[in-house]
Amino acid sequence: MDKVKFGISNVHIFPIESMNAGVPVYGSGIAVPGAVSLSLDQQGDINKFYADNIVYYQSASNNGYEGDLEVARIPDEILEQIFKYTKDANGVFTESAAAEFAAFAMTFEEKGDVKGTKFVLYNCTATRPSKSLSTIQDSKEPVTQTLNVSAAPLTGGNVLAMTGDDTPQATMDAWHESVYMSATTSDCLVEFNSMGGSPVQSQSVAVGEHATEPTAPTKDGYTFAGWFSDLDLTDEWTFATDTVSTNMMLYAKWTE
Repeated sequence: MDKVKFGISNVHIFPIESMNAGVPVYGSGIAVPGAVSLSLDQQGDINKFYADNIVYYQSASNNGYEGDLEVARIPDEILEQIFKYTKDANGVFTESAAAEFAAFAMTFEEKGDVKGTKFVLYNCTATRPSKSLSTIQDSKEPVTQTLNVSAAPLTGGNVLAMTGDDTPQATMDAWHESVYMSATTSDCLVEFNSMGGSPVQSQSVAVGEHATEPTAPTKDGYTFAGWFSDLDLTDEWTFATDTVSTNMMLYAKWTE
């Protein structure tokens, strides 16, 4: 059990690629090194109903969190995938005022003297990174960038998850590999990207269970060669043995 908590590290951002009945499908995580600080203020009001000259009933609303994430530098992948900057053949990024920013989940951790605490915010949006430039003086002071982050509840109400003293080490170690979903939160959504082939129906699968192998898609001039859990098509998914732990996308491989 931790006696004290301090610092922030291991910030990762998982773009929301699609929504299915309010359940997000997250893309691969993007590491954001150089975390300096994160301040989160709760959003919500206490509503009071007065009767008989007293507070007869009161309730508190949970509208999520809002605050600032300060980092050493925003990675190029974040500019492209979240803020929709375009990158040309010369490696030059262009920002468009017409671009719609992507929502995302954000994982991070707070260090402790023993174990620390790891967090995930499920449904975030952010403003463009701020810029503050100044001349070099007697010493070089690094210039940081800040995102204003708003974390709203998902359709089902979930805002945040965090580890505790009894969280298994295996769960702690895998925290930033995918977006953690509790088995009591909801079933996982497994989507199939046929990579240009015929469409395949998504599946709702309980955490720890096996997805059902769908009928193989078809694609003119190609032979279907299996489902893979990564876009590079190196990690083949075996339906008989692989279990589902989070919302995920499987990708079809084709051979000519």
